Amino acid sequence: MTGPPPEIQRMANLLDRWTYRTTPTVVYGRGCLDELPDHVRRIADGPALIVTDKGLVEAGVVERVTDELARAGIDAEVWDEAEPEPPTDSVDACAQAIRQANPAVVLGLGGGSAMDTSQIAACVVTNGGKAEDWIGVEVVRKPGVPTISIPTTAGTASEVTGNAVMVLPDRSNKLTVVSPFIYPQTALIDPALTDSVPSHITAATGMDTFCHAAESFITRRATQHTRQPAADALRRTLEFLPRAVADGSDREARDQMSYACLQAGYSLANAGVILVHGLAHAIGARARIPHGVANTVCLLPVMRLAAEHNPALMAELADPLGVPADTANATDRAQAAVAVMERLVDQVGLPTKLRDVGVERCWLPDVAAATLTNTRVVHNSPVQPNAAELTRLLEGIFAD
Repeated sequence: MTGPPPEIQRMANLLDRWTYRTTPTVVYGRGCLDELPDHVRRIADGPALIVTDKGLVEAGVVERVTDELARAGIDAEVWDEAEPEPPTDSVDACAQAIRQANPAVVLGLGGGSAMDTSQIAACVVTNGGKAEDWIGVEVVRKPGVPTISIPTTAGTASEVTGNAVMVLPDRSNKLTVVSPFIYPQTALIDPALTDSVPSHITAATGMDTFCHAAESFITRRATQHTRQPAADALRRTLEFLPRAVADGSDREARDQMSYACLQAGYSLANAGVILVHGLAHAIGARARIPHGVANTVCLLPVMRLAAEHNPALMAELADPLGVPADTANATDRAQAAVAVMERLVDQVGLPTKLRDVGVERCWLPDVAAATLTNTRVVHNSPVQPNAAELTRLLEGIFAD
């Protein structure tokens, strides 16, 4: 009698007890924005408050949403003060806007910053206190004001995760509110809303999708159920992100990247991420750079470290990255997986050095220390360097 196939043997340890969560209602498809009024009404009968940013107002995206609601007779106010890499005081300001508007439902419209701001603020309104009070895992006590999340980029997957992030007042780190109450009631993913996204933002958000998928594939909480969508997201991103960056009018590439983002989000929400994101949060909080850029800078060094210290695990990541089967040795497969990532980073043209994104060398020990305080990410990582090792890794990223 023969045993199970090798891929099943490798994943046997992924079949232990696990929990899977996601947004209750997920709507995907080009043009599905026209369904928004139906979903607002299913949640509550009353007005809406749209949480967004001024750039989307100027681009006419907010008007597209308000027009859809107006045609259905749904009143909507707009709060357009959402900030990139949202600080806690911005989230508190959003909570105050929700209190004043007293909407039946809050719509988070934009990238991850707008969606995260809306989700945390909605919980602050019902739980009291300030946004900073609810940082941590399962700290939020009760549901927030009902929310719907509408992404306008293909990257963060905030619409299908129970994690929302914000920057501490001293800008030392970006930390997470983790709770089933963070999930919106509905995610409405219309790839048409990403069509006008500029190339550099397409690249950064797309690399965020790639990092979500690659990191969650090798976390200590990964399961078969989380690896399947992660693998799908990796394959789609490798094929379609370079196309979307090269030609923003490529509708197939836009649609595929929105779907890849969704798939990576399913995995991210349940398997978590590793040191790539841990470092990126600390770097982004200080340097105020886009999250996808920070992730890209950290991706290759962390993956090289993982390939060196845990080649067997990284060899499993080689399969969805399309490494040929004739590369059989685990160490060789791990290195080949890293090489695939290197090619993708080169194709999208994002910076790979900390000195090129506004980071100062003197920050590096503090960045390392802040990263290690993010114990949830550190413990989830297959490789766990100490502060000195992490500082040396950052030195290499700075100017190597």
